[in-house]
Amino acid sequence: MVEMVTKIVGILNITPDSFSDGGKFNSIDAALNQTQKLIDNGADVIDIGAESTRPKATKISALEEWSRLENILPEIVALVKSSKREIKTSIDSYHFETLVKSFETGVDIVNDVTGLQDARIVDFIARNNIETVLMHCEKIAPFPDAIINPHINLVDEMLRWFAQKIADLESKNVKKSQLVLDPGIGFGKGAAQSIRILKNIEKFRIFNLPIYVGHSKKSFLEEVKIPGSRAEKTLVISKYLMMKNIDFIRVHDVSEHFNLR
Repeated sequence: MVEMVTKIVGILNITPDSFSDGGKFNSIDAALNQTQKLIDNGADVIDIGAESTRPKATKISALEEWSRLENILPEIVALVKSSKREIKTSIDSYHFETLVKSFETGVDIVNDVTGLQDARIVDFIARNNIETVLMHCEKIAPFPDAIINPHINLVDEMLRWFAQKIADLESKNVKKSQLVLDPGIGFGKGAAQSIRILKNIEKFRIFNLPIYVGHSKKSFLEEVKIPGSRAEKTLVISKYLMMKNIDFIRVHDVSEHFNLR
């Protein structure tokens, strides 16, 4: 049997306030240079976002979000499509209008961190058969700061949530085969809860769907009891996830992760 190779999702933030790289790639030249770097360093997917979803980030409208993307996104998509390797692009947004325009621009994957709460988005991905990251998100959209009750068995609750959500989406003509499951590390979850999810990550295989983990440089890593910076701890966890044959990891430092494979 051929061992599965974890795919690397490279993060491209076109934002002024993302926690790790806000303000670095806002211009067309900077965004394209970073896109090329992600391609050269071995990214399998490039995930493009124009609104920070860090805790306490400033929420923006769909109009403002698209104003950050409209001139840059077509250039990014064209550059990725010109690559000699088969690389996909995804759009990290919960705004219906942005997702539609991004799809029309040629983006391949929808990455909605609100867990597909907007019925318009559900209908849109169903009609167009779009590959979609389904992230666990119980709280009010768009990106909750409140922590889920720390006393519950969160992993079991998440499994029930995913089962119900998948059934609901299928009833609305979304094919199960379109979905990729993301446990939503750090979204409405404390550090101990995020660590527990990672320790139990294989339980999410019960749905027979690809698993997608975004843990890179997040604040929960401060509570991970291994030495090193957030970047160093990210690599340790990524190696663990690769050993577990997790399908996708979403990271900032692509080259370092490519070298782990």
